[in-house]
Amino acid sequence: MPALETSADLFREILGVNLIGTFVVSREIARLMRSRGWGSIVNIASVSALRGIVGRAAYGASKGGIITLTKVMAVELAPFGIRVNAIAPGPIETPMVLDMHSAEIRAAWLATVPQRRYGSPKEVASAALFLLNEAESSFVTGHTLTVDGGFSIAGIQGGTPGS
Repeated sequence: MPALETSADLFREILGVNLIGTFVVSREIARLMRSRGWGSIVNIASVSALRGIVGRAAYGASKGGIITLTKVMAVELAPFGIRVNAIAPGPIETPMVLDMHSAEIRAAWLATVPQRRYGSPKEVASAALFLLNEAESSFVTGHTLTVDGGFSIAGIQGGTPGS
């Protein structure tokens, strides 16, 4: 929904679910992890937090807040042995996306994702498992890992490589 058509109530609702919900869950699990002296939290952000995607003022702001929350909590919780990271998925082939993405929206995503495809939920889960795995990512904290087929770093698309 365009920013000019987004009500303050809708904006608050989206912030409540995405940002405040993430904060409450992260805070509560961090309290448990602090008592045991270690842990890893992975928050779910979105590429909508990294790019100015039309129609996503509230959603993008809520997910941008998750990225900042992740960084702050990573710094605050590091002394307790707790790592906090985030994942920023791009277009992921989920049942909701299948219902909500029209052929036009799908074509727009495919035209702007360098890998020219949607990701899978398994690819997001694999990224989360990496960040949760102490043996593989013990020195990673405060990071946002994009799982987006290159969308967040792409410039103008078109033509052939080297042209």
